[in-house]
Amino acid sequence: MKLALLLFLAPVTAVSLFAGTPALFQNGSIPVLSVKSTEVGGGEVLMEVSVNRSGAVTGMRTLRKTATFTERMTAAVQTWKFSPAEAEIAPALRKPGGPTAEPVETKLLVAGVFHRPALIGATLGAPILDVAAAAADIPFPTSLITPKYPPRAAGPGVVLVEAHVDAKGNVTEAKVRMSSAAFDSAALDAARSWKFRAAKPDGVSAPAVVYIVFGFPVLKS
Repeated sequence: MKLALLLFLAPVTAVSLFAGTPALFQNGSIPVLSVKSTEVGGGEVLMEVSVNRSGAVTGMRTLRKTATFTERMTAAVQTWKFSPAEAEIAPALRKPGGPTAEPVETKLLVAGVFHRPALIGATLGAPILDVAAAAADIPFPTSLITPKYPPRAAGPGVVLVEAHVDAKGNVTEAKVRMSSAAFDSAALDAARSWKFRAAKPDGVSAPAVVYIVFGFPVLKS
């Protein structure tokens, strides 16, 4: 009997679109997850991640945690590299012939959602704990849709999706950035269904870019 364990990993990485361009994911590792341990119990991880002017991750603040998943998510996201966010330079401060924008520090939301399998008997896994509130200037997921496991997929697979979130918290565009072919369609369908509390830099709702990693391991029993 094969039991599909949907590990819905959301490196939900979100960047507010202020008068400029957001930091954009370039490369990095994705968490490697075991399907033969108590981790199959599932869980959720949400982190607020700081990115500096060179596009490197400089800090993380855990908002929601689940034992072992938090450590794996942290280790992976520390390797991520972004193209720096840029903000427009005020016209009065621009030099003749010089740039119109400059790199700036920014914050991202990184989320991981790992769904429990439908096991007979005791449910495995550690409790999910909310430990801090998210900053208002980054989006925050209010509806995390689990992707369906493709019936013909042999698993496991991991897909990184880039999703664009508007000022109302809706996903308006989604595309695959790191592919696992059998799972790409399911990952995109789920990402398009996510809902967010919109980012509010300076108290005003704004669009954002979100990165979601969907993981699909298979548990055999």
